[in-house]
Amino acid sequence: ILCGVAALGCSETQLRVTYAEPQFFEQPDALGPSIWVDEFQQRTVPESDILFVVDNSGSMADEQEELAANFDAFIQSFINTTLDYHIGVVEGDLTPGDPNSWGVLREYGGERWIDPSTPDKISAFNALANVGDDGDGACEMGLTASHAALTYQSQIGRPNEGFYREDALLSVIILSDEADHYGGGSPFSTCGGVPPAEYIPWFLYNLKGPTGGDKLFFTGIIGDRPSGCGGGDNGADAGDGYWEVIDAVGGNFLSICSSGWATFLTELGLEAAGMKRRFYLRRVPTEGTLSITIDGAVADESTWTYDRVTNSVEFPIEFIPPELSIVRATYELVEDVGAAPPSP
Repeated sequence: ILCGVAALGCSETQLRVTYAEPQFFEQPDALGPSIWVDEFQQRTVPESDILFVVDNSGSMADEQEELAANFDAFIQSFINTTLDYHIGVVEGDLTPGDPNSWGVLREYGGERWIDPSTPDKISAFNALANVGDDGDGACEMGLTASHAALTYQSQIGRPNEGFYREDALLSVIILSDEADHYGGGSPFSTCGGVPPAEYIPWFLYNLKGPTGGDKLFFTGIIGDRPSGCGGGDNGADAGDGYWEVIDAVGGNFLSICSSGWATFLTELGLEAAGMKRRFYLRRVPTEGTLSITIDGAVADESTWTYDRVTNSVEFPIEFIPPELSIVRATYELVEDVGAAPPSP
């Protein structure tokens, strides 16, 4: 059920990286390879903003209850930490032709988001996440709702002022049983929403700047592709539009038809708290020599991958190293392997 996009399925357009493969030979035994160790400590970040976009169309009551019932699994990563978090909720089924109402954070107890000072965080989120099911379904646009919430609705004097912080991590989590209707949900409606082709570069490069991708996370709790999931009142269409964003930004996915969301939301909470999934190596390892340990225990190779292009080790969300753990990468240096045979 839970997977990052690389594990779940490839996008229709793949980025192909081509590089020349040199002819390597081993150094003489007398020289021997150098063993390098990179050490990292898993830590949370100071600030994190989390925006839930919850579809409020007529078929979403059960899913809203499921999300609210498992919120404690999500927020447990924040309890007894110094993390300064903002958790807000907006509706995903938008009123056609009324962009001033799009992306406004829901209110509870006179406040528009949950933070460490909120007295009863579970009750507050239950009230915020149960957005109702009175939407007409014509313009279910989670991408547009999140875009509005984080742009003009967050400007000075607007309802969301103060929610979004430029230096904080940002997690956008969309819950919907429909595709994104940015172009209109029927032949007779024009919603005027933000299409994926516009949303993706805004999310990746405008929100946190061209080098801020490590501070951004996108998750879709949506219908499976290519044909959706379930049936009848418990079914969902494929989450078209959202899938394009997941593919482009390396987002997370949970089938909205699945049962038991607690584990997934726990892992999302770890990610939102700033627990790193990717660790960049300082030197380049020789292929096949890389070993990873977490607090001294060898990590099975099925729980991490090495990306030669970025020279980094990445853990799937379900295998994120725990807070304050020590991650060590041990390897032989590729520079100790010659690129051409020595002269006779």
